[in-house]
Amino acid sequence: MLADSPPTARTGYPERVTVQVKWFPTLVKRTQSKQATTEVEWRAGLTAYAVFRAEGFSDADAESVLVLINDSQAAGSDSLKDGDRLEFMVSIQGG
Repeated sequence: MLADSPPTARTGYPERVTVQVKWFPTLVKRTQSKQATTEVEWRAGLTAYAVFRAEGFSDADAESVLVLINDSQAAGSDSLKDGDRLEFMVSIQGG
């Protein structure tokens, strides 16, 4: 049971509070989950980079990744809120 979550009117039990995560296709094969979309349980102080590192990536990997929170560019150190949508993209450049 999640202590920080209020009980729902329907069940009387706390809702599971999560962050939806979408991985850029070239990152999927390197994640521990091997899934294009994942869901992580939200907790106070959770950052985008914490989610990134939990999937097996390093701080050096994070330097080449663009972070989007709710479709807006964000810093990896930004704290997430319950219900946020998090996306990790790779910058592809050509010449």
